Amino acid sequence: MIKTMKALIQREFWEHRGAFIKAPKIIGIVLLVTTLIAYITIRVTSAKVNGEAILQSGILELKDMSLENLILFWDGMFIGTSTLYFMVLFFVMYFFMLGSLYDDRKDGSILFWKSLPVSDAETVISKILTAILFVPIVYSLIYFVVLILLMIFYSIILLFHGLNPIELVWSPAQFIKGTLVMFSGTLIQAMWALPIYGWLMFCSAWFKKRPFIYSVIIPAIIAFSWYWFKVLTSLQFTNISVFKSPAVYLGHAMFPYSNDYMGFSGIQFNDDSEAQLSEILANLFASVQRMEILYGIIFAGILFSVSIWVRRYRNTT
Repeated sequence: MIKTMKALIQREFWEHRGAFIKAPKIIGIVLLVTTLIAYITIRVTSAKVNGEAILQSGILELKDMSLENLILFWDGMFIGTSTLYFMVLFFVMYFFMLGSLYDDRKDGSILFWKSLPVSDAETVISKILTAILFVPIVYSLIYFVVLILLMIFYSIILLFHGLNPIELVWSPAQFIKGTLVMFSGTLIQAMWALPIYGWLMFCSAWFKKRPFIYSVIIPAIIAFSWYWFKVLTSLQFTNISVFKSPAVYLGHAMFPYSNDYMGFSGIQFNDDSEAQLSEILANLFASVQRMEILYGIIFAGILFSVSIWVRRYRNTT
């Protein structure tokens, strides 16, 4: 069982190497190149307008910043970069789950995979584990490496200008806590996204063509029909509660430490800057204790079970 599951998960990484491994690497490269381009641009433009002295004095002022402000800066950098990874991870998993049981029917490879001694349940479970556990871990590990490279790059810039990177980068930056926020965030993001993943896998298994269109159109029709019913029966034009529950799951699935409607009330930059990442971690784990998580797990479990049943009888598109 374990060897079979390992082989199935390795298959997913082999088939989706670009999305699972290359994509987070490309994000890191873009962040590093963007930072380098920004620094070179500032250097060149400063030289052309005789502003090198101003640039140097501005950089030297960093050593006069308070420890609280330095911690605040690095917390913001951790939050910003991790949010970018969260967004990319969600969209990658969205299309992975949408094609999880459709693509092998579309290209006919399902006949080969079903000829192997692997059950439909094992195939579906391997895809679920890939989406909610192994890919988030890979993204977290690559984020960890990118974070180190960014901090090394900032350290080189500070050394070039005669400043101490230990005092300005490595000491105030809550590196371990920032990495823990990313790692915890990806796993909690997966828990909030479970009902979405379940619906996408169901669409992938059930519909013979264009599962993406059905995955969007059907929830939209149901929501607007219910809203229209409320309008006709009780004239509740402003009652948009039917849209709130999907917004809660979608908001946390894209931004794990956001509030219910894709805002960022969970990030409060107050005077106690040392507590910023601690508060975010607390908010992350507090969100897991909400009843919506349990409802989402039950809903996802039902749809995953139906997907297994459908796959047994659907071999082609």
